[in-house]
Order: sequence, then structure tokens, then C-alpha cells
Amino acid sequence: MKVDRTTTEFGSPEGTCETRHVTVTTEPAAKPANALTNSSFRLLWLNNIGFFIVANAQRFVFGWLVLDGLGRTSVAQGVAVFTLGLPAAFLVLHAGAWADRHDRRLLLMTTQIAGGLVMAGTAVLIGADLVTMPVVIFITLLAGAASAIGQPVRASLIPALVDEAQLFSAIAVNALAMTVSLILGPVVAKAVGDQFGFDGVFWFMSLLMLSGVVFLLVLKIPAHENPDAPRRSIRAETTEAVRHVLDDPGLRPLFGLLMLSSFTINPAVMVTLQAHVKETIGRDAGEAAMPFASMGLGIAISSVVVMRKGNMANKGTAFMRAMMVGSTMTFLMGLMTTFTPIIVLALFMGLAGGFYINMNQGLIQANTPQALMGRVMGLYTLMMAGLMPFGALALGAIASVVGTGPTISGAAVLSFVTVVATYFRKHELRVMS
Repeated sequence: MKVDRTTTEFGSPEGTCETRHVTVTTEPAAKPANALTNSSFRLLWLNNIGFFIVANAQRFVFGWLVLDGLGRTSVAQGVAVFTLGLPAAFLVLHAGAWADRHDRRLLLMTTQIAGGLVMAGTAVLIGADLVTMPVVIFITLLAGAASAIGQPVRASLIPALVDEAQLFSAIAVNALAMTVSLILGPVVAKAVGDQFGFDGVFWFMSLLMLSGVVFLLVLKIPAHENPDAPRRSIRAETTEAVRHVLDDPGLRPLFGLLMLSSFTINPAVMVTLQAHVKETIGRDAGEAAMPFASMGLGIAISSVVVMRKGNMANKGTAFMRAMMVGSTMTFLMGLMTTFTPIIVLALFMGLAGGFYINMNQGLIQANTPQALMGRVMGLYTLMMAGLMPFGALALGAIASVVGTGPTISGAAVLSFVTVVATYFRKHELRVMS
């Protein structure tokens, strides 16, 4: 782009000044790099869509099966969600270490096939009318194990497949895949369940998981940076990743807030809200798919905004502000006794959630060396998924005493107060990029 400028020069030996026109050529601002132009990342992203749809549908479907199919209470629902996520608490750290050492494509293919077979086996048991609460617990443990091993591998692959300029775009695009799943998972599962019953839902999830393996078959993954590094114990490998997080003044409080979310906001919204819809508002538990879809729409909108803006400064500030907004929306959801306002609040929570997801992942992956990425993302998965079952179990027990609404709002208050205190006390996280 050419720009005409007028300049005046002073200080000639004669004491005169000279005015002249100068044409300056400037380059337009570069557009944020689009990670989907990278064929390897595109294959992973297409696979992730199906995987995330099943992952989000599972939590919803197992809760729906327990509440409506077996006629149990929010306590039993909390137990089912607890056992679904429990394997993550014990396996993700191992999976993170494996991701830094072993064939990542083989790990993904094996766990995804295993997950698809578990879904198919569940469909067979439902069709034979053999599902009881103990059977649900056993199935959720198997399904949770398959998912837990694959998640850190997926997250660690993103910075390995794209260059630095594409990293933030890749994180935002991957968040869109998660968002699509948040919208489509419960909604499609509800539609399939209404048409074909609970066994039809599990056959659908099995097909989605197994068909996604096609993308992995042609996915090319670069070799590890140091494949001949001596093997150490899982404890030693994990300790190195923990030390990296604790030694970083920005990552340390960030991981602390992620841990807080796993005990408060995440289980309150993803688990207890479904029981709230049934027990307090008096709707079918399956109708909780609507606020989940609304939340997913909000995340999609804000993720597109983040993707178009590209790399952003002060991601830590955006992350904490998004968490404050999400806590506020959750608090208000707990106060609602009618259905429509919850759907509206879920949309606003999703708008904040897009920034929450993109900022925390961007901060972690931009401030972690590639050699540690699998293990650090294993810690991240532990914070985001491995601890949430314990929060779901605790909130389910509290809800059985004080009710679902006060439990949801109380969890939101605890989250809000803590993140505000962190915002004013941890300058390193506020300015982190």
C-alpha cells in the first residue's frame, strides 16, 4: 500500500528548511495464520470432532440413562459421572509420559478403537436389558480409561504439527471442534435416543468413534525430538513436568485456577445442572441438552473471534476475566426455577468460555518446551478432566442435602471469590502471553 507523506527538513547550513513529498510503501497487517491449511493438523482436527462429540455425549447420555432410564437420583448420576472420569485421575499422567516417548498415532488409534468397542458392547447390553447400576459403573470405567489415555496425546500433538505462527490459530480451531461437540453431542444424542432408544445412542457413538480412525490412518506425525533419550520412571517423568509448572510464576496460579474449576464450575454446569433441570425445574433430564447446546454456541462465537484476532496480548487477564463471567452466570443458573433463563445464561457463559478455553491452552502450550509437552498436557488433562469426577461426586452429595440450585450457586461463589483474589494478587498471570 502506498502512502504520500509531506516532510519538512530543517538544519541546512544556510538556515533554511525544505518541504518535500515522500511516497512510502507499507505492507498491510498480516492476517492470522490459518492452521487448517496444514494438512496434518486438518486430519487431526477432523478426527477430534468425532472424538469430542462422543466425549461430551457420553457424560450427558450416562447421566440421562441413570436419571431416566434407571430412574435413579442425582446422587447415582454423580456416581456414574465420577466413574466415567475417574480413570483420568490415574492414567493421564502416564499417558502424558507415553506421548513424549512412544508412537503417538498408535496410542490414538488404539484408544479410539477401544472406546468404540466399549460403546458397541454397551449397546448390546442395553438391547438385552442387562444394564443395572453396577453395570453402568463398570462400563463408565472402561470408557473413561480409553478417553483418558487419548486426551493428553491429542493436546500435545497440536504444537508438534503446526509452526509457531499457526499455534494460536490451531488452538482456536481445536476449541471450535470441542464447541461443535458440545453443541452436537447432547443434542444429537437426545435426538437419536428419542428415535432409537438408549441402545441406538450407544451404537451411534460407537460408529462415530470407529469411523474417525480413518483420519488417523493417513495422519503423518513428526518423530520425537530426542527419541533416544533414556527411559525413566513415570514418577521421574511427571516430576519434571510438575517442576516446570511450579517454577513458572504464571503457569503456577493458572494451574491452580484450573484445579479450582474442576471442583466447582465444571461439575456444577456439566453434571449438577442436568439434575437441576430434572429435580428442580421438573423437566426431562434429556432436555438439559438445550442449555449445553446454547453454551456451545457461545463458545463457538467467541472462539471464532479469537481465531480472527490471532495471537493476543495479556492472555492471562482475558482468561481470568472469562472465568469471572462464567462464575457469575453459573451463580445465576442456580437461582433459576424456570427453564428458558438457563438457556440464555448458558449462552453468555459460553461466550466467556471461548476465551477461557483458548487463553488457558494458548498460555500453557506457548510456555512449554516441546520435549515436555505430553507430560504438561497430561497435567492439564488431570486438572480439567481427572479431578472433575471428584467435584461431581461431592456436589451430588451436597445437592442431595441442600438441593441442586444452592449447590450450583455455592460452587460459583467459591470460584468467583478465588479468581478475583488471584486477579489482584498474581500480576505474573495477568500479563502472561
